[in-house]
Amino acid sequence: MLIKGVKVDLWVRNMLETIRRLHLVHHNIPAVWNNFERAFKQKFMDSTSELRARNQLEKLKFRYPDIDGHRAEFEDLVVKANYNLASQEAINLFLKGFSHNRNLLDKVFSPPVPKTYENMKKHMVAIIKSMQLVNLIVQNTPNFRPFQRSNQP
Repeated sequence: MLIKGVKVDLWVRNMLETIRRLHLVHHNIPAVWNNFERAFKQKFMDSTSELRARNQLEKLKFRYPDIDGHRAEFEDLVVKANYNLASQEAINLFLKGFSHNRNLLDKVFSPPVPKTYENMKKHMVAIIKSMQLVNLIVQNTPNFRPFQRSNQP
């Protein structure tokens, strides 16, 4: 998306005029770029994007079987919301996305319980992939009967 408009044109003209006044050798320093970047962000950054990302994180729900899509969307929103992926708050938001699937959460919290986001994510992916495999076996096997233990001593 391109940023357009009269205000943008004026800002660009002013910024270009400032840059033209700089000496190519003497002013070729990181501070010049940093100043430009800071001015650009102050002028054109979406001030509500962080809040919107936080709201989206609160509402984000996992849709079986798309664990990879869910994980990618979650991680993108965490960055936009300015959260730390390793924080307990982010981990809780990740788990909240699975709250409608109690069976899955029970499996995630069976020992050993993952303590970090990375370990939880890996554990969740493994569980969901296993569920997909079981579902595939059941669908492709006529007259499938799950294993049952006998009550014999």
